[in-house]
Amino acid sequence: MSYTGPPNQPYQPGPPPANDSNTLSIVGIVLGAVAFIFCPPGFGIAGMVCGFVAKSKQERLAPVAIGVSVAGLVIGMVLGFLVFSGMYGA
Repeated sequence: MSYTGPPNQPYQPGPPPANDSNTLSIVGIVLGAVAFIFCPPGFGIAGMVCGFVAKSKQERLAPVAIGVSVAGLVIGMVLGFLVFSGMYGA
């Protein structure tokens, strides 16, 4: 009797490994933070795009980048509205 090895089992790949690089997440966080003060629609949306791309690459800080970008977009728009309505007395 000879040894034939383990029984044939179908290959079941595990989940893809998490990306050790957080570059896109950090860029998204910075863009979201800048969106609080300067051009919220531009920087906030760019930060969200970076965050979602980072999430698709399974970066660890991607949810933080998305959250900061959304907060920067919303709060920046509200602050801009309050500042400009105060300036023009509307």
